[in-house]
Amino acid sequence: MSDECPRQGSGEMEPIPRTVAAVADALPPARRHEFHAAVSSARQGPERDAALTTWWLEALFERVPGRDQRLDDTVAGVGLVELEPETQER
Repeated sequence: MSDECPRQGSGEMEPIPRTVAAVADALPPARRHEFHAAVSSARQGPERDAALTTWWLEALFERVPGRDQRLDDTVAGVGLVELEPETQER
């Protein structure tokens, strides 16, 4: 996985580095405390890396317009699309 991911937007690609400072800056102010608590309480190594990656992805998802409404719709079962069953090839 790359340490940066482009933002969606007006055609310009702006990366969000996978660093504590960059992730905190990319999150809405209301979620920063939760992020800092998760990262600071994680042990150095894989646990901390996993916490940072989880929140880095959250920061990326926060940039997707309409995310909160889509999450609410999903929880309510509104606008769901049925997927075709997978076929197994042998």
